[in-house]
Amino acid sequence: MLRPGAIAIISTLVLTPIVREICIHRRLYDSVGLLKIHSRPIPRLGGLAITLGIVAGLGFAGRLSQMQGWPFFAGLILIWVAGFSDDIWRLSPTLRLVAQIAAAILLWFGGWRLPWLKPDLVNLAVVCFMALFFINAFNFLDGADGLCAGVAGIIAAAYLLMPGFALSSFGSAVAWSLLGVSAGFLVSNFPPARIFMGDSGSTVLGFGVAFLAFDFYRANAMTLRGLALAFPLLMSALPLLDGILAVLRRLHEKRSPLNGDRRHFYDLLLEIGWSPRKVTLTVYVVTAAMCVIAWMVLKSDFSQALLLSATSVGALLVAALRLGSLRSSEKPRPQLGTARYG
Repeated sequence: MLRPGAIAIISTLVLTPIVREICIHRRLYDSVGLLKIHSRPIPRLGGLAITLGIVAGLGFAGRLSQMQGWPFFAGLILIWVAGFSDDIWRLSPTLRLVAQIAAAILLWFGGWRLPWLKPDLVNLAVVCFMALFFINAFNFLDGADGLCAGVAGIIAAAYLLMPGFALSSFGSAVAWSLLGVSAGFLVSNFPPARIFMGDSGSTVLGFGVAFLAFDFYRANAMTLRGLALAFPLLMSALPLLDGILAVLRRLHEKRSPLNGDRRHFYDLLLEIGWSPRKVTLTVYVVTAAMCVIAWMVLKSDFSQALLLSATSVGALLVAALRLGSLRSSEKPRPQLGTARYG
């Protein structure tokens, strides 16, 4: 089962410099601007290397031929095409959401559902909402070097290392591939980044993490009860909470939730003087800690699980509010752009 991860990391390490050179040759940069944190144009299509790395990891491991996996691959391509189109031509936010919903519907029809939730229409609606939530939270997260790839890699590793609970064999292969591409891409994306993943990378990683959540529910449907159902949400609590606060902040300002700003938690940490590397490494530590807490919730009774969940998420919320995550943005962005704008 290590094969998908090994192939994914090797493929990403080989492909990322090639994609970077293509971007330079074609002048496909994420330019500097009012709402950017980088001071020079950076190649922005790293999502191509990430997506090809995932496909290579699963393909050379013999997973492409598995009929059960076609909804994942079809959804992955939909998400990537929408993100790539936005990176190049600024695709309409509505079309991007349609692609994301279509990808979630494909997973649902493929059997990746919430096993305990009835009726089917409600189940489908919740699956679509959760998929959109994960995908766009990871898109928002990709506003500073190394964050999105690192967080996705840590979460994928947590699924693989978790004792007592398991993913399906296909889900495990996806987790290994996500871990591999995340590690491989970080070689070029850890601050100071030499290439950005763009929406075609951040949304693909978000889709992959959402898929792992649904596969976890599917594989452990007979044993999960109570707050154990929150396990995937707790592991991704940092990006998900930041996404919720971003939506609330923008709605309060009477702006579209898709209109970016620079009030994410990482922007606020940079604003108070933290270095990009300190921000990135701190986010890694917090994400790893949330994965450990999520595992503890799985192993605890209801009262202990409730205390752990409320304390950990409450601490993140208090920290975000003290930083100013709900304060009004002074310089709103007029339209949705690439992942760097978040």
